[in-house]
Amino acid sequence: MIATCLIPLTVCLIAGWVTAGTDDRTLDGIPAPIAAIIGVCSLIWFVAVCPWPVELALVLAVLVWGRAYLKDILNVS
Repeated sequence: MIATCLIPLTVCLIAGWVTAGTDDRTLDGIPAPIAAIIGVCSLIWFVAVCPWPVELALVLAVLVWGRAYLKDILNVS
């Protein structure tokens, strides 16, 4: 079960790294959209195969991190 969760997560992280590191102004920018599509598909795959406690922990982590990040930007108390 752990391998089925780690494979799509690893593919998603590698695709994100390729997308972020690609220069858009040259022909080297061609892999960026392809890597982004692959990253989104592998993220969907990751959410589909992960057990629900992992998904719940990820949602809570995103909510806590988003609140802390937006609190600094929007000055929300």
